[in-house]
Amino acid sequence: MRKRNSILFATLMLSLCSCSSSIYIERPEDTNLEFWITERVAFEDLENKGCTFLPGWFGADEYLDSRYQPIQENDMNTKPDISVTYLVGGYPDTLDERTIVQIEITDPEIYFYGLSLNSTSEEIQMRMKEEKAKKISDNVYRIGRVDFGFNVPHSISMRAKVTNKHFIVY
Repeated sequence: MRKRNSILFATLMLSLCSCSSSIYIERPEDTNLEFWITERVAFEDLENKGCTFLPGWFGADEYLDSRYQPIQENDMNTKPDISVTYLVGGYPDTLDERTIVQIEITDPEIYFYGLSLNSTSEEIQMRMKEEKAKKISDNVYRIGRVDFGFNVPHSISMRAKVTNKHFIVY
């Protein structure tokens, strides 16, 4: 009985380790993004880089990458048509530490994994396969808990799956 419990415990620990490693996605070397999806950040990190706060979210904060100038509409900052934005919220659960939980890209000069808005469907499919991504639909791939959506040549999005274990309502 004791041996069986030890084996069961070891199997459980291995499965927990393999799950936790897929929660955070390692930043690729071939990217020019200022921040990466599932990267922990503080307000100071965003401010020090020169990112601009964009109002409009409850329970999260959106920032415009420092390479872009915000557009003033009704005394509020909004993003320009060509830009990169970062959504910061709790991750992996909504009450956890501040993390980049979403990235929206509409600038063809931005790249990651060697992919950009100028990439072909074949290039995207091949690179996502190299990254061991699971194909969810025609244009969506999943790595761990992050969905990569390719709506080329218009936009690319990265979204981390955030839980809400305490049923927080914003």
